[in-house]
Amino acid sequence: MKKLLLVLVTISLLSSCSSDDNASENKITTAAITLTDSNGEAVSGIVIYAYNETTWSVIGDDPQFADFQAASDNDGIAVFSNLTTVINFSELNNYSQTFRFSAHYSLNGTNKIKVKAISFNLGDTKSDTIVLD
Repeated sequence: MKKLLLVLVTISLLSSCSSDDNASENKITTAAITLTDSNGEAVSGIVIYAYNETTWSVIGDDPQFADFQAASDNDGIAVFSNLTTVINFSELNNYSQTFRFSAHYSLNGTNKIKVKAISFNLGDTKSDTIVLD
């Protein structure tokens, strides 16, 4: 009887472990942000900062506290190759997150900031464009 009880307890413990427990381990969330000027030409060498919802709502657009950053390459594209973290995607937020991507730049001697918000589900790959005008 004790062996049967032990087997039943073991089976119930093993079946209670969900495959969702490690859902974020195998899925990578990525973004490619293209920077262009008002003529549609690629803009390289500009750092784009990415903030998750919590960071944005608590701190705002402060590059010192950005969750991620990437610089635009010669084609004007900044690639965020892995936005997936336990903080960004979990059961608490239904494995979804909105990131705000901000570009700080200067145009005709005036400092400017452009921000683009993009919503992701865990494992998404998305791209968007920020026009620096």
